[in-house]
Amino acid sequence: MSAVDVSGVQEHAAAGAEDVDVGRADVRPALRRLGAVGALGAEGDDPTRALVSSVRLVRQVAAVSLATAFSIWSQRMVLEYLRFCPPPESAAALVRQLRAGEVTGATALAPAVADPTGRGELPVSARPDGDGWRLSGTVGWASNLFDDAVVVVPARAPDEGRLVVRFRRTDDGVTPTEPHRLFGLNGTGTAGLHLDDVRVSPEQVLSEDLTSFIAMCRPTKLLLQTSLAVGLADAALAAAARHVGGVLRTEYDDVAAARDDVGRRMDDLAADRVGVGPGGLARLRLAGLEVAADAVRLETAVTGAGGYRAGTATARRVREAAFLPVQAPTYAQLRREVASS
Repeated sequence: MSAVDVSGVQEHAAAGAEDVDVGRADVRPALRRLGAVGALGAEGDDPTRALVSSVRLVRQVAAVSLATAFSIWSQRMVLEYLRFCPPPESAAALVRQLRAGEVTGATALAPAVADPTGRGELPVSARPDGDGWRLSGTVGWASNLFDDAVVVVPARAPDEGRLVVRFRRTDDGVTPTEPHRLFGLNGTGTAGLHLDDVRVSPEQVLSEDLTSFIAMCRPTKLLLQTSLAVGLADAALAAAARHVGGVLRTEYDDVAAARDDVGRRMDDLAADRVGVGPGGLARLRLAGLEVAADAVRLETAVTGAGGYRAGTATARRVREAAFLPVQAPTYAQLRREVASS
Protein backbone atom coordinates (compact mmCIF):
# COMPACT_ATOMS: atom_id res chain seq x y z
CA MET A 1 0.00 0.00 0.00
CA SER A 2 1.56 3.28 -1.04
CA ALA A 3 1.28 6.35 1.17
CA VAL A 4 -2.00 8.18 0.76
CA ASP A 5 -3.12 11.59 1.95
CA VAL A 6 -5.67 11.10 4.73
CA SER A 7 -5.59 14.67 6.03
CA GLY A 8 -9.13 15.27 4.75
CA VAL A 9 -10.33 12.17 6.57
CA GLN A 10 -8.61 13.33 9.75
CA GLU A 11 -10.24 16.74 9.53
CA HIS A 12 -13.64 15.16 8.96
CA ALA A 13 -13.15 12.73 11.87
CA ALA A 14 -11.97 15.52 14.16
CA ALA A 15 -14.93 17.74 13.32
CA GLY A 16 -17.41 14.96 14.06
CA ALA A 17 -15.60 13.24 16.93
CA GLU A 18 -18.04 14.27 19.65
CA ASP A 19 -21.10 13.46 17.53
CA VAL A 20 -19.75 10.00 16.71
CA ASP A 21 -18.75 9.35 20.31
CA VAL A 22 -22.24 10.10 21.68
CA GLY A 23 -24.10 8.57 18.74
CA ARG A 24 -25.48 11.62 16.94
CA ALA A 25 -23.53 10.46 13.88
CA ASP A 26 -21.75 7.27 12.86
CA VAL A 27 -18.45 6.19 11.34
CA ARG A 28 -19.62 5.21 7.85
CA PRO A 29 -18.82 8.51 6.10
CA ALA A 30 -15.23 8.30 7.35
CA LEU A 31 -14.87 4.73 6.09
CA ARG A 32 -16.14 5.76 2.67
CA ARG A 33 -13.73 8.70 2.58
CA LEU A 34 -10.85 6.37 3.44
CA GLY A 35 -11.96 3.93 0.76
CA ALA A 36 -12.14 6.71 -1.80
CA VAL A 37 -8.46 7.61 -1.29
CA GLY A 38 -7.31 3.97 -1.19
CA ALA A 39 -6.40 3.97 2.50
CA LEU A 40 -8.15 0.65 3.15
CA GLY A 41 -5.96 -1.18 0.67
CA ALA A 42 -5.89 -2.33 -2.91
CA GLU A 43 -5.46 -5.58 -4.76
CA GLY A 44 -1.84 -6.68 -4.90
CA ASP A 45 -0.69 -4.71 -1.84
CA ASP A 46 2.46 -5.97 -0.18
CA PRO A 47 1.21 -7.32 3.19
CA THR A 48 4.06 -5.85 5.26
CA ARG A 49 3.85 -2.40 3.70
CA ALA A 50 0.07 -2.51 4.03
CA LEU A 51 0.36 -3.30 7.74
CA VAL A 52 2.81 -0.45 8.35
CA SER A 53 0.46 1.94 6.55
CA SER A 54 -2.54 0.69 8.51
CA VAL A 55 -0.75 1.03 11.85
CA ARG A 56 0.12 4.63 11.02
CA LEU A 57 -3.39 5.37 9.72
CA VAL A 58 -5.08 4.04 12.86
CA ARG A 59 -2.70 6.06 15.03
CA GLN A 60 -3.39 9.25 13.08
CA VAL A 61 -7.15 8.87 13.26
CA ALA A 62 -7.17 7.71 16.90
CA ALA A 63 -5.56 11.03 17.79
CA VAL A 64 -8.74 12.83 16.69
CA SER A 65 -11.47 10.19 17.14
CA LEU A 66 -10.96 6.83 18.77
CA ALA A 67 -14.43 5.74 17.63
CA THR A 68 -13.54 6.26 13.99
CA ALA A 69 -10.14 4.59 14.44
CA PHE A 70 -11.80 1.63 16.16
CA SER A 71 -14.11 1.22 13.17
CA ILE A 72 -11.10 1.31 10.84
CA TRP A 73 -9.53 -1.41 13.00
CA SER A 74 -12.60 -3.62 12.57
CA GLN A 75 -12.70 -2.99 8.81
CA ARG A 76 -9.01 -3.71 8.48
CA MET A 77 -9.27 -6.94 10.47
CA VAL A 78 -12.08 -8.33 8.31
CA LEU A 79 -9.98 -7.58 5.24
CA GLU A 80 -7.07 -9.33 6.96
CA TYR A 81 -9.19 -12.41 7.59
CA LEU A 82 -10.11 -12.53 3.92
CA ARG A 83 -6.48 -12.10 2.92
CA PHE A 84 -5.33 -15.02 5.06
CA CYS A 85 -8.20 -17.19 3.86
CA PRO A 86 -8.91 -15.87 0.36
CA PRO A 87 -12.54 -16.18 -0.68
CA PRO A 88 -13.42 -17.60 -4.07
CA GLU A 89 -13.48 -15.40 -7.13
CA SER A 90 -17.22 -15.04 -6.72
CA ALA A 91 -16.56 -12.96 -3.58
CA ALA A 92 -14.02 -10.62 -5.20
CA ALA A 93 -16.65 -7.90 -5.48
CA LEU A 94 -17.27 -8.15 -1.74
CA VAL A 95 -13.59 -7.51 -1.00
CA ARG A 96 -13.65 -4.48 -3.28
CA GLN A 97 -16.70 -3.14 -1.44
CA LEU A 98 -14.95 -3.56 1.91
CA ARG A 99 -11.86 -1.75 0.64
CA ALA A 100 -14.04 1.04 -0.69
CA GLY A 101 -15.82 1.40 2.64
CA GLU A 102 -19.14 0.76 0.92
CA VAL A 103 -19.77 -2.31 3.10
CA THR A 104 -18.65 -2.48 6.72
CA GLY A 105 -16.71 -5.35 8.25
CA ALA A 106 -17.59 -6.62 11.73
CA THR A 107 -15.20 -8.87 13.63
CA ALA A 108 -16.92 -10.99 16.29
CA LEU A 109 -14.01 -13.20 17.31
CA ALA A 110 -13.82 -12.06 20.95
CA PRO A 111 -14.98 -15.44 22.40
CA ALA A 112 -12.11 -17.17 20.57
CA VAL A 113 -9.57 -14.44 21.31
CA ALA A 114 -10.30 -14.83 25.02
CA ASP A 115 -8.72 -18.28 24.81
CA PRO A 116 -5.60 -18.26 22.55
CA THR A 117 -5.84 -22.03 22.22
CA GLY A 118 -9.17 -21.59 20.44
CA ARG A 119 -10.73 -24.27 22.64
CA GLY A 120 -12.89 -22.03 24.83
CA GLU A 121 -16.67 -22.08 24.85
CA LEU A 122 -18.21 -20.48 21.76
CA PRO A 123 -21.76 -19.07 21.83
CA VAL A 124 -22.42 -19.89 18.16
CA SER A 125 -22.88 -23.51 17.07
CA ALA A 126 -22.65 -24.93 13.54
CA ARG A 127 -24.46 -28.06 12.43
CA PRO A 128 -23.82 -29.76 9.07
CA ASP A 129 -26.31 -28.98 6.31
CA GLY A 130 -25.45 -30.71 3.06
CA ASP A 131 -22.10 -29.33 1.96
CA GLY A 132 -22.49 -26.28 4.23
CA TRP A 133 -23.55 -25.39 7.74
CA ARG A 134 -26.38 -23.87 9.77
CA LEU A 135 -25.47 -21.39 12.50
CA SER A 136 -27.43 -20.80 15.69
CA GLY A 137 -26.59 -18.86 18.83
CA THR A 138 -25.71 -15.33 19.81
CA VAL A 139 -23.07 -12.71 19.12
CA GLY A 140 -22.98 -10.61 22.26
CA TRP A 141 -20.86 -7.77 20.92
CA ALA A 142 -19.70 -6.68 17.48
CA SER A 143 -19.12 -3.28 15.94
CA ASN A 144 -19.56 -1.94 12.40
CA LEU A 145 -22.94 -3.73 12.30
CA PHE A 146 -24.42 -1.40 9.71
CA ASP A 147 -26.73 -2.30 6.84
CA ASP A 148 -25.53 -5.55 5.23
CA ALA A 149 -22.23 -5.73 7.11
CA VAL A 150 -19.90 -8.70 6.64
CA VAL A 151 -19.66 -10.49 9.99
CA VAL A 152 -16.88 -12.95 10.87
CA VAL A 153 -17.50 -15.31 13.80
CA PRO A 154 -16.10 -18.49 15.32
CA ALA A 155 -18.47 -21.44 15.71
CA ARG A 156 -18.32 -24.79 17.42
CA ALA A 157 -19.02 -27.81 15.24
CA PRO A 158 -19.65 -31.49 16.05
CA ASP A 159 -16.77 -33.65 17.28
CA GLU A 160 -14.98 -30.66 18.85
CA GLY A 161 -14.65 -28.90 15.52
CA ARG A 162 -14.02 -25.14 15.46
CA LEU A 163 -14.83 -23.05 12.40
CA VAL A 164 -14.41 -19.44 11.30
CA VAL A 165 -17.22 -18.30 9.02
CA ARG A 166 -18.56 -15.16 7.44
CA PHE A 167 -22.14 -14.12 6.81
CA ARG A 168 -24.10 -10.92 6.19
CA ARG A 169 -26.10 -8.99 8.74
CA THR A 170 -29.09 -9.17 6.40
CA ASP A 171 -28.98 -12.96 5.87
CA ASP A 172 -32.10 -14.96 6.71
CA GLY A 173 -32.09 -15.94 10.37
CA VAL A 174 -29.91 -13.02 11.52
CA THR A 175 -31.67 -10.67 13.94
CA PRO A 176 -29.72 -7.66 15.26
CA THR A 177 -30.35 -6.39 18.77
CA GLU A 178 -30.87 -2.73 19.51
CA PRO A 179 -27.55 -0.87 19.48
CA HIS A 180 -25.74 -1.13 22.79
CA ARG A 181 -25.77 2.04 24.89
CA LEU A 182 -22.12 2.65 25.61
CA PHE A 183 -20.03 4.97 27.76
CA GLY A 184 -18.53 6.23 24.50
CA LEU A 185 -18.00 5.15 20.87
CA ASN A 186 -21.76 5.09 20.31
CA GLY A 187 -21.52 5.78 16.58
CA THR A 188 -19.63 2.54 15.87
CA GLY A 189 -22.68 0.38 15.14
CA THR A 190 -22.05 -1.79 18.20
CA ALA A 191 -24.77 -4.32 18.97
CA GLY A 192 -25.47 -8.02 19.27
CA LEU A 193 -26.92 -10.62 16.93
CA HIS A 194 -29.26 -13.57 17.32
CA LEU A 195 -28.63 -16.38 14.83
CA ASP A 196 -31.36 -18.88 14.06
CA ASP A 197 -30.48 -21.54 11.49
CA VAL A 198 -28.40 -19.18 9.36
CA ARG A 199 -27.25 -20.94 6.19
CA VAL A 200 -23.51 -20.83 5.49
CA SER A 201 -22.19 -22.16 2.19
CA PRO A 202 -18.76 -23.83 1.85
CA GLU A 203 -17.28 -20.67 0.33
CA GLN A 204 -18.22 -18.73 3.47
CA VAL A 205 -16.02 -20.92 5.68
CA LEU A 206 -12.72 -19.11 6.19
CA SER A 207 -11.08 -21.84 8.22
CA GLU A 208 -11.80 -25.15 9.94
CA ASP A 209 -8.80 -24.66 12.24
CA LEU A 210 -9.69 -21.87 14.64
CA THR A 211 -6.44 -22.07 16.63
CA SER A 212 -4.24 -21.57 13.56
CA PHE A 213 -6.52 -18.84 12.22
CA ILE A 214 -6.30 -16.85 15.48
CA ALA A 215 -2.53 -17.27 15.54
CA MET A 216 -2.15 -16.01 11.96
CA CYS A 217 -4.24 -12.90 12.51
CA ARG A 218 -3.09 -12.09 16.03
CA PRO A 219 0.01 -9.98 15.23
CA THR A 220 -2.00 -7.63 13.03
CA LYS A 221 -4.77 -7.44 15.62
CA LEU A 222 -2.45 -6.55 18.52
CA LEU A 223 -0.37 -4.08 16.54
CA LEU A 224 -3.43 -2.18 15.35
CA GLN A 225 -4.89 -2.22 18.87
CA THR A 226 -1.61 -0.81 20.17
CA SER A 227 -1.88 1.88 17.52
CA LEU A 228 -5.28 2.90 18.92
CA ALA A 229 -3.67 3.45 22.32
CA VAL A 230 -0.67 5.35 20.97
CA GLY A 231 -2.91 7.64 18.93
CA LEU A 232 -4.97 8.45 22.02
CA ALA A 233 -1.77 9.15 23.95
CA ASP A 234 -0.66 11.50 21.15
CA ALA A 235 -3.84 13.54 21.51
CA ALA A 236 -3.75 13.67 25.31
CA LEU A 237 -0.10 14.69 25.39
CA ALA A 238 -0.67 17.38 22.76
CA ALA A 239 -3.51 18.80 24.88
CA ALA A 240 -1.48 18.55 28.09
CA ALA A 241 1.47 20.34 26.53
CA ARG A 242 -0.59 23.54 26.35
CA HIS A 243 -0.94 23.62 30.14
CA VAL A 244 1.89 21.63 31.68
CA GLY A 245 4.68 23.32 33.59
CA GLY A 246 6.55 23.40 36.86
CA VAL A 247 6.65 20.16 38.81
CA LEU A 248 4.56 18.30 36.22
CA ARG A 249 7.03 18.93 33.39
CA THR A 250 9.15 15.93 34.41
CA GLU A 251 6.09 13.69 34.48
CA TYR A 252 5.05 14.95 31.07
CA ASP A 253 8.50 14.24 29.66
CA ASP A 254 8.44 10.71 31.12
CA VAL A 255 5.04 9.91 29.61
CA ALA A 256 6.06 11.37 26.25
CA ALA A 257 9.24 9.28 26.25
CA ALA A 258 7.22 6.15 27.06
CA ARG A 259 4.83 6.98 24.21
CA ASP A 260 7.74 7.42 21.82
CA ASP A 261 9.23 4.09 22.89
CA VAL A 262 5.95 2.20 22.34
CA GLY A 263 5.50 3.92 18.98
CA ARG A 264 8.98 2.95 17.79
CA ARG A 265 8.55 -0.67 18.88
CA MET A 266 5.14 -0.82 17.23
CA ASP A 267 6.47 0.50 13.92
CA ASP A 268 9.47 -1.84 14.03
CA LEU A 269 7.29 -4.90 14.63
CA ALA A 270 4.83 -3.88 11.92
CA ALA A 271 7.72 -3.65 9.45
CA ASP A 272 9.37 -6.90 10.56
CA ARG A 273 7.55 -9.37 12.81
CA VAL A 274 10.40 -11.92 12.73
CA GLY A 275 11.70 -12.95 16.13
CA VAL A 276 8.72 -11.87 18.23
CA GLY A 277 8.75 -14.21 21.22
CA PRO A 278 5.73 -15.52 23.12
CA GLY A 279 4.03 -12.71 24.95
CA GLY A 280 6.00 -10.00 23.14
CA LEU A 281 3.04 -8.49 21.35
CA ALA A 282 0.91 -8.82 24.47
CA ARG A 283 3.54 -6.86 26.41
CA LEU A 284 3.60 -4.20 23.71
CA ARG A 285 -0.15 -3.75 23.81
CA LEU A 286 -0.07 -3.60 27.62
CA ALA A 287 2.56 -0.88 27.37
CA GLY A 288 0.28 0.97 24.97
CA LEU A 289 -2.64 0.71 27.39
CA GLU A 290 -0.49 2.05 30.21
CA VAL A 291 0.89 5.00 28.26
CA ALA A 292 -2.59 5.97 27.01
CA ALA A 293 -3.97 5.86 30.55
CA ASP A 294 -1.03 7.89 31.88
CA ALA A 295 -1.35 10.49 29.13
CA VAL A 296 -5.10 10.96 29.64
CA ARG A 297 -4.67 11.14 33.42
CA LEU A 298 -2.00 13.80 32.97
CA GLU A 299 -4.23 15.75 30.57
CA THR A 300 -7.09 15.79 33.07
CA ALA A 301 -4.72 16.88 35.83
CA VAL A 302 -3.37 19.89 33.96
CA THR A 303 -6.57 21.05 32.25
CA GLY A 304 -8.47 21.18 35.53
CA ALA A 305 -12.20 21.76 35.83
CA GLY A 306 -12.51 22.89 32.22
CA GLY A 307 -11.80 19.39 30.98
CA TYR A 308 -14.45 17.90 33.26
CA ARG A 309 -17.28 19.56 31.35
CA ALA A 310 -19.37 17.29 29.13
CA GLY A 311 -18.71 17.86 25.47
CA THR A 312 -15.02 18.69 25.83
CA ALA A 313 -12.31 16.76 24.03
CA THR A 314 -10.70 15.97 27.38
CA ALA A 315 -13.90 14.38 28.69
CA ARG A 316 -14.21 12.38 25.47
CA ARG A 317 -10.68 11.07 25.82
CA VAL A 318 -11.46 9.88 29.35
CA ARG A 319 -14.26 7.76 27.87
CA GLU A 320 -12.03 6.59 25.04
CA ALA A 321 -9.31 5.53 27.47
CA ALA A 322 -11.87 3.54 29.47
CA PHE A 323 -12.66 1.45 26.40
CA LEU A 324 -9.15 0.32 25.49
CA PRO A 325 -8.65 -2.22 28.34
CA VAL A 326 -11.94 -4.01 27.57
CA GLN A 327 -11.21 -4.59 23.88
CA ALA A 328 -10.47 -8.28 23.33
CA PRO A 329 -7.95 -9.50 24.25
CA THR A 330 -8.70 -7.51 27.40
CA TYR A 331 -6.22 -6.15 29.90
CA ALA A 332 -6.83 -9.14 32.17
CA GLN A 333 -6.39 -11.63 29.33
CA LEU A 334 -3.16 -9.96 28.24
CA ARG A 335 -1.81 -10.04 31.79
CA ARG A 336 -2.59 -13.76 32.07
CA GLU A 337 -0.82 -14.43 28.79
CA VAL A 338 2.28 -12.49 29.80
CA ALA A 339 2.38 -14.24 33.17
CA SER A 340 2.31 -17.65 31.49
CA SER A 341 4.84 -16.87 28.74
